[in-house]
Amino acid sequence: MGVSVVFDEVVSRMAQNVLTGIRDSRLEPILEDSSGRTEGYLVESTLERIVVVAREHDVLSLADISAVRRNMIRAQARRALLYIPITTTIPNPVMLLATLSRIEIVRLAATDSVL
Repeated sequence: MGVSVVFDEVVSRMAQNVLTGIRDSRLEPILEDSSGRTEGYLVESTLERIVVVAREHDVLSLADISAVRRNMIRAQARRALLYIPITTTIPNPVMLLATLSRIEIVRLAATDSVL
């Protein structure tokens, strides 16, 4: 099993964990328009909508944050959780844009993949 398959599975489980304890909530995949591949997940409750996505890059870029923002707009979500490997570098402008866009960046360690 490749690293990206494992990482996608971890993100799916993390999205499920967001649902834990929230009544009347649901999980819906966000599909990429061109390929139909799962881009992330929308976690929806009566109080809010959260986009949960993952990126596997050595350096997080402004384009990554823009893609998450597009998913948030498309899903009409107020905020997002972006899961990245612990080794990913985040430049300051990228972190600033993520913060201003209400995107919380969560680093996953190798031990998190065995949830």
